[in-house]
Amino acid sequence: MIVVEQIEDLDHGYPAPAVAVGTFDGVHLGHREVLGRVVRRARREGGTAVAFTFTRHPLEVVNPSQAPPLITPLSIKRDIMAALGIDLMIAVNFTPSLAATPPRDFVKSYLVDRLRARCVCIGYDFAFGQARAGSPELLRQLGEAHQFELDVVPAMTVDGHVVSSTRIRGLLARGELRQATRSLGRPYAILGVVERGAKRGTGLGYPTANLPATPDVIIPDGVYAGQAWLQHGLHKALINVGRAPTFGGEARRVEVHLLEVAEEELYGERLTLFFLERLRDERRFDDPLLLRRQIDCDKRQADTVFAAFPQCASEEWALLPQRPVLSYSRFQVST
Repeated sequence: MIVVEQIEDLDHGYPAPAVAVGTFDGVHLGHREVLGRVVRRARREGGTAVAFTFTRHPLEVVNPSQAPPLITPLSIKRDIMAALGIDLMIAVNFTPSLAATPPRDFVKSYLVDRLRARCVCIGYDFAFGQARAGSPELLRQLGEAHQFELDVVPAMTVDGHVVSSTRIRGLLARGELRQATRSLGRPYAILGVVERGAKRGTGLGYPTANLPATPDVIIPDGVYAGQAWLQHGLHKALINVGRAPTFGGEARRVEVHLLEVAEEELYGERLTLFFLERLRDERRFDDPLLLRRQIDCDKRQADTVFAAFPQCASEEWALLPQRPVLSYSRFQVST
């Protein structure tokens, strides 16, 4: 997959582009249907499956006080799209200038002149252009004028609820991971680079890899059963998100104990975490020995989660994208 940040860098060497347009925060089941349709269209016609998206949430520009934390950071969104078969990901920086672009100008400048789209696919609630004045109906009219087809994906429901990033964000904020996983079609995931810690986990018999907790880590503090993807594979993990209150509290961070893996130096390693189920609140213990006993209980509880959870749900995109991801901008090349 090729990743482009500056749309001005595009040439016209991409045949028969089928273009999915959206923020795609979460890349949930509804988003996956939008992306899947352009991939299937491109494969049928020998064309190019394109995702046009943004590096951050548009509300950070339009209404910063209402901007939500991201469900899926850009690096993970990129990997998911590569696994789904997207050939070209255009991840532009949403700017005040872009926010002020009238809907007709947005379509003409980006979808027609730059991309030469043959087909555009959007979600049922898609809005675009200045003041979000562009509707699916307007886009359909513009498609007829500029000779591209429009495919609008209807709302998808899970357990009687419409799948949306807003609903998923609320589920995650309440620690309701199983319900969030059903709407995402995969476990909630974060990515970070392992930092040096205080090695207190080693003293307790549970050595940990430590990641910073960015503002986009929207799940509540607590202990989780999860999976960790390293370069050499996917591993069961016991994860603590919080401030280590037993040891006096500190900056919020993510501590990961890899189960069934020999202790090794992981400093500087890129680590992707998948959160399967919340086990309990983080709490303070009067004695580190009591914390050790609680972690023993947490591990036994996590084992029941692992036994019930299909490992392939995380492997779906963590293991599949073996093709290079090429960059024309600040993104790094990954394999």
